[in-house]
Amino acid sequence: MVILRRLTVHGLDSAKNGEEDIFRLLADQEELSAGMRIDGPGAELIIGNCEPSLGSFSQGKTEVTLADHVLKVFQKVHVLPYHDTFKYNFDHMYLHHMVPYFQSCQSGEFTEGFDFTHENVRFSVVGVFPAKSYGVVGQATEIFYEGPAIERRVLQRLQVVPYEVGLPEHYRPTKLSLDEAALLSDFLRPYFEQRSAELRTGDVVPIHGVRFKVIACRPSEGGGVGRDTEIVCQGVALRENPVTQNAAAKTAAKGKARPSAKSVVAAAAARRAASQPGDPTPSDSACSQ
Repeated sequence: MVILRRLTVHGLDSAKNGEEDIFRLLADQEELSAGMRIDGPGAELIIGNCEPSLGSFSQGKTEVTLADHVLKVFQKVHVLPYHDTFKYNFDHMYLHHMVPYFQSCQSGEFTEGFDFTHENVRFSVVGVFPAKSYGVVGQATEIFYEGPAIERRVLQRLQVVPYEVGLPEHYRPTKLSLDEAALLSDFLRPYFEQRSAELRTGDVVPIHGVRFKVIACRPSEGGGVGRDTEIVCQGVALRENPVTQNAAAKTAAKGKARPSAKSVVAAAAARRAASQPGDPTPSDSACSQ
């Protein structure tokens, strides 16, 4: 088994997470990868970035960073499937999709309205307790999973174009063209694999610092992206006037999304690096949400 060189862990507020308990818990795992939730006496953690991406912990050989931000744990969550990817029955989806997702793919706090996908079955978090709070699913969280499946229109085709602002130059081979294959693989497909909410022409979707505008969709009434939806990203990057850009920034600031644990860790690491020149700065990533 490969020994991890570096490892970032995120402590949950359900445990004290002392150093000895963390090391003991990590050593008990055969292998570790980003997104895993693990628990044991005195510790409950979500694994962040691993270098390499899969391996085992070895005390004295693996550099471990505990994130500054402690993740809050929900008491209860209510999760419902989307009707168009409903599989067998609720118990099957709970055992084979919901539980595995929360055990292996959490990467930051979320709240009501959070969409996720596990092995092509799509879900949405329709309720959390405490109400309207942000958190993660822990060992003691009750997961409710029955109720009417969520209906939505599924798009046959979605055409989007990015805005110039925030778009790295290498995604624009020329000023009048876009690298569609790279935009699809780096931004659009990973994003829409985990997001199921309906879109309409004119909507703007922010993805990792790049904003994409929906130019056209079929059917024209709009809908959500599904497994068979054709996603197109061709044309010229859009420009926008400063007034529109400022309004979009204010709208984005009002959204539900809270910075994920990995963002908080990166910021903390940057602060530590600034105060201690020459020290290595751990990075962090996890399963996509």
